[in-house]
Amino acid sequence: MSPAYDRDRLIELFGGDAATLAEIEHEFLDTARSAHREIRETDDLETIARAAHRVKGASGMIGAVALGGIADAVERVARARDLPGVRRLDEAFEREVTRVAVQAGADQARGRSITVAE
Repeated sequence: MSPAYDRDRLIELFGGDAATLAEIEHEFLDTARSAHREIRETDDLETIARAAHRVKGASGMIGAVALGGIADAVERVARARDLPGVRRLDEAFEREVTRVAVQAGADQARGRSITVAE
């Protein structure tokens, strides 16, 4: 299975300082988790589309390809006014956010990054 995100891309963009990388990873996870809560807690499709769009953009920045693809799918389905379709994507969205958190935690265990817990 491919990595949840491209840490080398972060290093290329922001340098190798562990504290800086940890802050970026933490901010990304905060954004993704907040958007996921927002998507779960509303039936407003415009709100869902905006939240998914935020995650799609942030995922592109850190190279979280799978999460970005799922966020794109959620955004498209929401814009198509298909709430049941959005709900069907929820498990995949949550799984990919968790994969990013786990990878970030593994990087920390190697002395490189952040904690998995929110």
